Amino acid sequence: MKRVFASIVIGCLVLTLNLSPATAAEKPATTCKKLGQTRTSAGVKYTCIKSGKKLVWNKGAGAKSTSPNASAPSSSNAVAAPQSACPTPLLQTPVDLSRVTSILYPGQERGGNYKAHGGFGFDNATDNLVTVKIPLSGKITRVVRYRELGEVQYLFEFDGNCGVSFRFDHLRKLTAKFEAVVNAFPIKEDTRTDLVSPPVAVTVGEVIATEVGFLNNVSVDFGVYDMRQKNEASKDPAWASAHSQFPADSYGICWFDSLPQADSAVVKLLPSRDGSKNGQTSDYCK
Repeated sequence: MKRVFASIVIGCLVLTLNLSPATAAEKPATTCKKLGQTRTSAGVKYTCIKSGKKLVWNKGAGAKSTSPNASAPSSSNAVAAPQSACPTPLLQTPVDLSRVTSILYPGQERGGNYKAHGGFGFDNATDNLVTVKIPLSGKITRVVRYRELGEVQYLFEFDGNCGVSFRFDHLRKLTAKFEAVVNAFPIKEDTRTDLVSPPVAVTVGEVIATEVGFLNNVSVDFGVYDMRQKNEASKDPAWASAHSQFPADSYGICWFDSLPQADSAVVKLLPSRDGSKNGQTSDYCK
């Protein structure tokens, strides 16, 4: 699976969600740990290179638009005022939990990158037929269709109507409305998102996709970002310093608690899809 996210910036970041899995890259010339490692932040892909005897991040490539609506959960330094009160529960469950076999926890490192988003795994699936629904009314702000592992995948970022942003990645087959939005842009070889202007309204319960994931690897990424206030993890000075370049990390939430009560209980009982490494560790879910 890819990692870029999460691209889910703060002014923009508050309004959009280039939560592109590329949610974590370092400043150019600062040290990195593994030669060839890549990370993406604000639409810029950085690569760990060798400079003399040190491993450092390069200057990056593929900068996104500097539009205030660009980047990972859009945001700059000010949080936009919510347009309406958030519903209770905040989210409707986007997939059929009776088919979900494992959960990716938001707010943990996976694949060498920090992931503010989580996801749903369908490990027993014999096909990619999974229906995904919009969990919160709002608007599409950024999209990308890209190739990964030889297959075309779709990433969507949304601003909810009450100051909460969310994103899906690894959508495989879209319904007509959403396909029309993303097909206005070219297929890419990375997950740098394109700005949807004007944004396209969506309603809770709308079906966005009917297939997810890759052949023989059926899952969908799901991230939620409360742009109205920073999360608890960000209150730790050490954590905040380590994540200072990636604003989306400070707004990510444990969306388990934002689902309907019965579904929240089910999700918390499911095993972690990343059980062999980080398991249920999470900076957001306590």
